[in-house]
Amino acid sequence: MSDTQKITPRDPGFSFADDLPVNWHSDDPAISHFYNGLSLTFPEGERFFVDSVRHFADEITDPKLKVDVRGFAGQEAIHSREHVVYNQYLAKQGLEPEKIERLVTYGLRMGRKLPKKTQLAITCALEHYTALFAEAILENPKVMEGAHPQFANLWRWHALEESEHKAVAFDVFKTVDPGVGGYLRRIIAMTLTTINFNLSALGNQIYLMKKSGELTNWRSWGRSLRHLWGREGVWRHVMKGVFSYYRPSFHPNDRDTDALVAKWRTWYAADIQSS
Repeated sequence: MSDTQKITPRDPGFSFADDLPVNWHSDDPAISHFYNGLSLTFPEGERFFVDSVRHFADEITDPKLKVDVRGFAGQEAIHSREHVVYNQYLAKQGLEPEKIERLVTYGLRMGRKLPKKTQLAITCALEHYTALFAEAILENPKVMEGAHPQFANLWRWHALEESEHKAVAFDVFKTVDPGVGGYLRRIIAMTLTTINFNLSALGNQIYLMKKSGELTNWRSWGRSLRHLWGREGVWRHVMKGVFSYYRPSFHPNDRDTDALVAKWRTWYAADIQSS
């Protein structure tokens, strides 16, 4: 395995002082709370991802995929830990994120009752979302333009690692659930995940806007709409990329992000690891 193919768990050890701005992105509550709401889903969500992949570890015979699964699990475990710290900061700001976290935990507890291959299909769908989101963050400087460096660095680090391991869950799924049956399972999972994930993201953003007393800040909502859905909007980029998942021949590596990954590995070594 070459260095460019390695999935490397990194340990950035981010911390969030109490005096950091709650409206950390562009001094705008709605944009900031969009990202904050996503963060609240990550600790439990990424544990679910790892468990769904590890369940099939004994069925994987490809040596490279075995190594990739270990790298994937290591990265996701650290993501979960770092977002716990991030979410604790949100709690200290009086946003009461525990209510959202409890809903996420309950939803995933119900998800764990589904067949194991369906759990893995859900993981694949959400990993495609995170890969597209990561691509937008790394590719377009405007996505984190105006963000506080501490938060911007966390999202860029997270995006780098999501890009590195974007194909792992999918490759495991293709190994254990091939053919027409597997295809139908994964596109049904993607359809239901798309509905649930988009509604949850909006619901979390609304909740945090209400808790911060900004629910009727229509100017902020307008800026958020442009940030997410404008011509270079981050969520517009994500949703445009979702439809390719429905191709029977789809693979996450169809979107070549090797150059982006190489660029941001250099950034991490220079700006995060050395600091």
